[in-house]
Amino acid sequence: MVSWVIEGVLTTSARPGYRPGAETVVPRSTIDAWVEAAQAAGVRSIICLLGEDQLPLYVDALPEGLLDHYQQVGFEVAHVAARDGLTEPYSSEQLQTAWLAFQRLARPVLVHCSAGHDRTGRVVRHLLSKLEAEGKGR
Repeated sequence: MVSWVIEGVLTTSARPGYRPGAETVVPRSTIDAWVEAAQAAGVRSIICLLGEDQLPLYVDALPEGLLDHYQQVGFEVAHVAARDGLTEPYSSEQLQTAWLAFQRLARPVLVHCSAGHDRTGRVVRHLLSKLEAEGKGR
């Protein structure tokens, strides 16, 4: 489920219930399985990159919302939202927000968007560049 970028520090994943194709409402059992897998991997914090276009996929199963649910089950959470499908989803200010969140969150930190590639990849590349600049990279 998780893909380690830096073991014990930074990992990535697709969002709970992600499947290629049309987006559908995500059932509670799928969310619970995703959370259990993240916890089993040792994840302590999540930087969620989902925009307001995708968070409603969780409202039927989680009236409190996905981000509040993450907190309720014990994760520290940061939200750096960007709609899916944008060519350039993040401004330099948003990337800085992600970096500041990463610095304050308990490790390991999981970063996820929908598929765990485009938005996640941009944010993770930024985090890695900042870590390398500080001499803390891989």
